[in-house]
Amino acid sequence: MAGLPQLLTIKMDLHNLLYLSYLVPADRLRPLVPSWLTLDSLENKVFLSIVAMQCRRVHLSHLQWPNFGYDQLNLRTYVIDPITGNPAVYFFQSGVSSKIIPAATCILGIPWAHISFNLLTERSADGTDFYRAIGNWNGEIEILMKSSLIKNTQDNIIRHITEPMAGFIGGGKKLKRIVIEHKVLDVRFLSLSQIKFNLPVDTGLLAAAELDKPDSILIVPQARFSVFI
Repeated sequence: MAGLPQLLTIKMDLHNLLYLSYLVPADRLRPLVPSWLTLDSLENKVFLSIVAMQCRRVHLSHLQWPNFGYDQLNLRTYVIDPITGNPAVYFFQSGVSSKIIPAATCILGIPWAHISFNLLTERSADGTDFYRAIGNWNGEIEILMKSSLIKNTQDNIIRHITEPMAGFIGGGKKLKRIVIEHKVLDVRFLSLSQIKFNLPVDTGLLAAAELDKPDSILIVPQARFSVFI
């Protein structure tokens, strides 16, 4: 339940933390977010983000072993933390490529799904970085992106998407609050080449015509996160 003291501290290295974000009507997402969480909206619209990452060296704070590695994909929107009044996120769904991690997080009340998912990277001879997210989550996933030198996102939007330090997942009495810490993120820009991912459309988060038209695509190449559960 939100507000309880954090019981565990988990540290991890995140590589290629990707945010594909869409500005959608707030009233579309409002019924899908717990009523006591206020949407962090912008003129009656709110961002929905598809977030992918490579999680490496995941371990309990004071134990370097065992540690785990997996790739993660989640769907989230932006809310106000009722405890602090600060920006936070609400996770609609989260999936990981590990079979072990969902079993462990279920014990903690965090409903992560095991999915088929890999985030792959490649650099061309001219120095362009390419990113390919592939797998299956109630349907085929294939998202192709590449690095861009064009800054197509305002600084306030970058902060809005990347700086929340608390997250909520679940609903009702099972709503879980998570707090994170990290240093200032090195945020860069990508462009979208192709996307196939029906889950956000099938769940009513996005319209089919919106899927290949994100308002923002950001990437953090590497960051060290601490997660308090």
